[in-house]
Amino acid sequence: MGQSARGLAVLACVANALSYVGLLYVWRGNLPRDHPTTIKRRIISTTLACSVAWLPVYFWATRVKPMAAPIPVHGLLGLRLEGLGRAIVDSLYLCITLFIGPLVYFVYTIDLEDPNESNPPGYSQLQPQHPHPQGGGAGGTGSGGSGGSSDSWSSGYSARAAAGGGGADAQQRRVGPPPTEPSGRQHTVAGASLEQPGALGKLAARVRRLVGDWRLWRNLVAAPLTEEWVFRACMAPLLVMEGLPLVRVVLLTPLFFGAAHLHHAAELVRHQHMPLGRALAAVTFQFAYTTLFGWLATFLFLRTGHLAAPLAAHVFCNWAGFPPFGEMWEHPRAIVLLLTTAGGLVTFVLQLGRMTAPSRYGNEVYGAGW
Repeated sequence: MGQSARGLAVLACVANALSYVGLLYVWRGNLPRDHPTTIKRRIISTTLACSVAWLPVYFWATRVKPMAAPIPVHGLLGLRLEGLGRAIVDSLYLCITLFIGPLVYFVYTIDLEDPNESNPPGYSQLQPQHPHPQGGGAGGTGSGGSGGSSDSWSSGYSARAAAGGGGADAQQRRVGPPPTEPSGRQHTVAGASLEQPGALGKLAARVRRLVGDWRLWRNLVAAPLTEEWVFRACMAPLLVMEGLPLVRVVLLTPLFFGAAHLHHAAELVRHQHMPLGRALAAVTFQFAYTTLFGWLATFLFLRTGHLAAPLAAHVFCNWAGFPPFGEMWEHPRAIVLLLTTAGGLVTFVLQLGRMTAPSRYGNEVYGAGW
């Protein structure tokens, strides 16, 4: 029964992954994934997948592997209150140390653009531009590929870039005043003196635009929440209950998460007209990147016993996007960026074990396995 039950647990993980991805494609139509209609439909699809994904954990905990001192199913799923705030803060702290170099680069290159700019928010500075108009038949940008997001149904869009990240993308979009307009902070229109908005005004205008951007809700709310639920909370407990060592669970579970991104190749070929070879290279890179992130997320889940820990890391990484190492190297302060990146990486490695000690969070669910 032991080996067969373990095989069934793996099959349950495969079924969860297939249902999560498969339900994205039950809708008719051929709209790009960045179209608001597509995003709304896929939020419904992933919500349906989440509604049943936890059932194998419940079945295993109550029927297949009942324990002498049973752990509540919600505890296995990482839904606990003890140490919740600390788990979120520690997870964000570790992510910030890991991304400190790119964050410093972001500060150096931040550009609060004109809030009335024609380009829609959400253009990743890591991806080539596709200037499709927002709305209409095509809708959205259809951007995708290997950068930025680690979502299985998002487009690789960097929310940080959308919030005003600098770099080459921001420089391409930066437009000076028309030649016929007087320079300076004052513009006269129909006899009235209008002052251009300052930095705070531009930031407020950009925030208002982002709140209405469905890509932002997808990448920072819907996708992290549903993916961490299905690929972390509803998979890792199954393998743990089957007796797999926790280190092996950390290494194995993210493979389902990474494989769930391979369907992006069809989107790249169909909507972005990318050559098949380049599309396969892009999804291969994304598989590697998302699997690497999955290792960290699963480690945080099992060490803290909280779903909120990998969820916070997921939201942060989707906001930050994939680090623009090429642009950082070409920056005039490349040495500073290199040192801060290396220092952050060393700090992350040194702090990871201590900051995720199970005793910090009262983790009696998975803590003993470490």
